Amino acid sequence: MDNAANNDTAMAVFARILQEEHEFDLDPIAHHICCFPHIINICVQHLINGYKSADFSGLPRTWGNPPRVLHKKEYIMAVQEDPIRRGRETVRCVRSSGQCRRNFQQTIESGNANQSFMKGGVPFPLPVVQLLHDVMTHWDSTYYMINRLRALDQVCDHHHSVLTSKCFAAGN
Repeated sequence: MDNAANNDTAMAVFARILQEEHEFDLDPIAHHICCFPHIINICVQHLINGYKSADFSGLPRTWGNPPRVLHKKEYIMAVQEDPIRRGRETVRCVRSSGQCRRNFQQTIESGNANQSFMKGGVPFPLPVVQLLHDVMTHWDSTYYMINRLRALDQVCDHHHSVLTSKCFAAGN
């Protein structure tokens, strides 16, 4: 949602209040305040869209701390496969119908009941929640989508091939 008109109105009211209460002249057009979240959203979208074609030549061959060491070649291949697009596809498939959402939820519930999900070799119950769509006009929604995918990665990994094959076969 573009709230530039709201910003214009707010600046006009602010200028009037300054004039009436403090006899201070302020040109609301010259001092227009841009919508900060909108600017952040534009920046974030440019970063996301440009990341898969970024120049990674300056990266070392490996980095990180054992046991989690990243290898440059594998990292670049993963980035070039557009993980955000893949995440969006996974969310779209899981949320494509009420039945898909119920199946996803039932998988979480049964996995928790059977202690199927692990973290550090210990049974770890997952939150019984749905995946989140990202919305182009909400700059932080991609962040929330990725975090939810990460929180439910064991469920997503378990269902990914089944979900995507069913989803694409159905044309959703």
